[in-house]
Amino acid sequence: MKVYERTENGTTTRVSVREGRDEINHVMMDGKRDVRSMSAYRTDANIEYKDGRKVRLILVDAPEEQPAETDSKGRRIVTVKGKRYIVGKVVPARPKTEGAISWIPEAYVSYWSERNSETFGATRHASASNKPGTIGRAIWDAVNA
Repeated sequence: MKVYERTENGTTTRVSVREGRDEINHVMMDGKRDVRSMSAYRTDANIEYKDGRKVRLILVDAPEEQPAETDSKGRRIVTVKGKRYIVGKVVPARPKTEGAISWIPEAYVSYWSERNSETFGATRHASASNKPGTIGRAIWDAVNA
C-alpha cells in the first residue's frame, strides 16, 4: 500500500494517495492562481503557494500499522512522560483561501488526559511547532511515529 508524505514548511504528515493526487490536480487545474511555482514528477511534487507555504509530496510505502492502544470507545491512547492521553485524529493543514472565515495553518491533533478510562481535563492541541520537551510536542511525535 502507498501513501504520500506531505511536508509543509517542515511539518510532515501522511496523507492517502487520493488526498495527495487531489492536491496536485487542484494545483494544476483550478488552483493555478494560488501557486507561485510547481514541479511534478512521477512519484512526487513540489509546490510553492503565493501565501508562502512550500509543500512537498512524496509517494512512499505505507508503514506497517502497529495496533494502537484504544479505550472502550475506540479512541486512541498514547502514553507520554508516564501519563496516558486520549488523542483524536490528525487534522491536516488547509490552504489559506481568500475570504475564508477560518484557516488551519498547520496540522494538529487534539488530546485529553485519561484517568480511569475516562477523559479528564481540558482539550488541548499538539502540533509540530510545539516547543521540544513539552507534552504537546511529545504527543505530536508519538502520534506521528
